[in-house]
Order: sequence, then C-alpha cells, then structure tokens
Amino acid sequence: MARDIFRLGYSVRMEADSDAAEIMLYGQIVEDGPKWWKWSEEDKSAAEFDKAVKDVRAKGAKKLLLRINSPGGVCTESVAMRAILADAGFEEINIRIEGLCASAATDIATLPGAHVAICEGSEYMIHNPWCVALGNANELMQTIERLRNIEETSRGFYAKKSGQSEEQIKDWMDAETWFTAKEAVEYGFADELLEAEAQGGTPAAACVRGREMAAMKGMYRRVPEEIGIMDTQGERPEGAGNAPDNVSNEEPDAGDSTENTIQREDDSGMDIKELTMDQLRAENPGLMDEIRQAAVAEERQRLEDIDALTVPGYEDMAQEAKAQGTSAMDFQKQVVAAMKQKGQNWLQQRERETQPAQSVTGGAPGTEKDDQDMKNSAKEIAAYAKTYRGGASSDGGMY
Repeated sequence: MARDIFRLGYSVRMEADSDAAEIMLYGQIVEDGPKWWKWSEEDKSAAEFDKAVKDVRAKGAKKLLLRINSPGGVCTESVAMRAILADAGFEEINIRIEGLCASAATDIATLPGAHVAICEGSEYMIHNPWCVALGNANELMQTIERLRNIEETSRGFYAKKSGQSEEQIKDWMDAETWFTAKEAVEYGFADELLEAEAQGGTPAAACVRGREMAAMKGMYRRVPEEIGIMDTQGERPEGAGNAPDNVSNEEPDAGDSTENTIQREDDSGMDIKELTMDQLRAENPGLMDEIRQAAVAEERQRLEDIDALTVPGYEDMAQEAKAQGTSAMDFQKQVVAAMKQKGQNWLQQRERETQPAQSVTGGAPGTEKDDQDMKNSAKEIAAYAKTYRGGASSDGGMY
C-alpha cells in the first residue's frame, strides 16, 4: 500500500475502522485547467484539493494528516487550499513536511491550530512572490501593488505561525531564505522535528522530479545542493522521506538508460540485488514491458505538451525540440526567449534604418507597415504570456 501511495504522489487514504484520513501533496500547486497545463499528474489545484478533502470528510474522517513535499506554485491556489482546510471541520489536523516545503506550499503549513512536524533532512523556504508581467505603466503598477499585497498576506501568515516579528519575516523573504528542518523548528515555522531514529529509518531527503528542479533553478535565486532529483521513474523509495541512493542535484542523463542498473527485492528475502537491463528482460519480461510502455507514454505526453505550447511561426522550433528530446518546460522558455529576441532585433533594425533620417527636418521615422509589424509582435508576445506558467496578471504566481 505504501508503495502505491508514493507512486501516485498525490493521494487520499482512509484507514479501515478509523476516523483518520491522509492526504499527500507531492507536486506543484497550479491553477485549475486542461491536462496540458500541468507538468505532471502530481500537480494539483485548489479545486482538486477541495474534492479530496470533501471526499474524506464524507467518508467520516474527523482527523487529517496532510503530507507535504512540494516546491510551491501559484500563491492564490495555496491560500485557497489553506482556507479549505480551515473550513473543513476536522477535529484535528496534522501537517508533516517530508522533504520540501517551499514558496507557496509554506502558506498551507501556517494553518492555525494545525500541528506541523518536519522530517529530519527536509527543507523549508520562504521568499517574495514574483510574476511575469506585460502592459503599460498603469497596468504594471497594478501588478506591483498586487504583489505587495500578497507579500503582506504571506508575512502575516508566517508571523502568526512563528511568533517572529514581521520585520524579521520581511528580511527573510527579501533574501529568499532556506531553513533546515532544525532551523524551521527553531524559528517557529514547524512545531516538531521528526528525527530519523524516531521514524525508524534514515533521514528524509528533499527530492523533486527533474522538471520541478528545472523550474526551481529558473525561478529561485538559489537551490540548495541538498535537494536532489528523483530517479528516472519519478518515484521515491518505499518508506516516507527515506533518502534514495540515486539522488543527485543535476539533471538526469536521458542517454544512458540502457547502462543503468535496477534494484529489486529478492522474493526469498530482503537482500537487494542489482540487475542489468538484459537480465531484467530475461527474468521479468512483464516488468520490462511495463517500463517500456511507461517510457512511450511519457514521450507521447512530451510531444503533446510541445504541440500545445507551439504558436504560429514557431513550428520549426517545435520540431527541433521534439527531435532533441527537449522538455515542454524548456521549450516554453525557448519560445519566450525567441519572442523577446525577435522584438529586440526589430527595434535594432528600425534604429539602423531610421538613423539617416534623424538629421532631416520632418523626416518620417517609420511607415504604416512598420507600425503594424510592431503591434503584431506585441500582440504575439502578450497572447503567449497568457499561457506562460506563473501567469502575467492572472495569478501573481508565487514559487
């Protein structure tokens, strides 16, 4: 049962003959939207979280254990999740941080009345919200004002939970501060440190999937070296928070899969054996076929994600990304960068073309076609920004 829960990453469980329920939040916090909007099945919105909470309440749950291993996401969604828990009517709520609680995910961990435990080896991070924004000066000022309001809200959450002054919280948020599990307890963000001996195992390790690591490196100022990447199948080992041997802080190399070894438990005992791919194919063709099908499904999803993110005029770039094995997230970044470069190139070209006319009295700086080209470029970038993760003005996206 435990292995299935870790595979799902986000799950709901009710224990038999018990009024206690367990919900896992093991992915990014995203807005509700179509399937291609998410990078993985573990990414969840407040609407999906609400369904999970209502489901366990309908089954008679009076106590809840919320297990968190999340890099954060959209701050408005996390605030909604916090409100959902506050109004759910549980007699007791326990929150357990198992690896990583960063950015917007920390809002949930400030729930009043909840007991927050953090596993040894975990990480806790707070910072100021950020977003991608386009528009005129008035629109940008509105975005800044909204971000300041979100900062103030989060500061209030952290101050009430920790007992620290808002001035101290502001300094930590401005600096994007990462706390160890021990420091999180010391400064009041968590109530209890779960040491490895008490858990009956090895210390927890903050681990995220490759896509999440890429997002974190692009959005955070610094990602601690202690945070690793899960194995190529995207699973944590069985046992809550245990540190896998094959964790690193580097992106996985997709080209050496045939050389990797796989660990399994021998049916006759608990000894761990190493199998090459050829041995696995010979000894367990069914498992090998399952792995192959999973790889095919993941590749199909990557191609569908790239198609969904492709805008007119960038089809060649999409085909190249597909051929090179580029992730959908990296492709998205490439398109945005190309759009910015396109606009910059156009401005530089116009500057060169109009330079001779600057000394001519009454010289026209451009033509109607030039103006229309500029407007078209601006519309193109603005349209794409609406679907860009962390949304321009729709969510004030906090990671």
